[in-house]
Amino acid sequence: MGHARAERDRRANHRVDLDGRAVLFQRGDHVGQYTLENISASGAMVSGERDLRPGHLVHLLIDLETGHETMSLTGSVRRVRDKKNGVGLAIAFPVLSADQEDAIHNAVLRALLRRDADTSHLPLLVFEPRRRVREEIESEIRSFGLPVFGVDSLADAVRELENEETEYAGLIIHSVTHDPRSMEVVEFFTRSENLRTIILPEPDGALCERAERLAELAQVRVPRIWSRSELRRSLTN
Repeated sequence: MGHARAERDRRANHRVDLDGRAVLFQRGDHVGQYTLENISASGAMVSGERDLRPGHLVHLLIDLETGHETMSLTGSVRRVRDKKNGVGLAIAFPVLSADQEDAIHNAVLRALLRRDADTSHLPLLVFEPRRRVREEIESEIRSFGLPVFGVDSLADAVRELENEETEYAGLIIHSVTHDPRSMEVVEFFTRSENLRTIILPEPDGALCERAERLAELAQVRVPRIWSRSELRRSLTN
């Protein structure tokens, strides 16, 4: 329980700078449109022309410009700072439902991944022999807004990684960790190409010995368990 609470607190306090807007309302009246500077599950910073007093409750409609639905949140103005062309408002979210918190984390993740993808346009390579598992991984990655390509054999994985006309943002593996030959190749590319590699563990979080050694490399990420949230964290850290 203590670890789970600490993890929730850490996630809530992780604030990122994003492009977006927030339309504010107070007691049902339209206050104005503000620029969203940053947001987390604990609150947001917005800037605009109209000042508000600390302690006032406001309703926000937040659009992160990711093409997804607008978030509807209620917050409390905590502090106000003057800016050259207006004011900055720090707004706290004292009470969020689990769905609202997840919506914030997912929206932030999509915005970050879209921003990174717009910069690199590089897909992730999934090397997984089992079709159902491979398609599940690919589906999760696409839901985050990232391009992905999957292969089911070592020969195809080598072909893709050696192709000079194709570059990948990283490699994701799971069951191939139990195949010594595949792991030799994965380790070679991870080391020689400084390839970002994500190893998805067993349901109980376990890794085989070869995977544990590979996980010691700085460019390797291993989710604590195989879940959507842990995969999301590995892709963004």
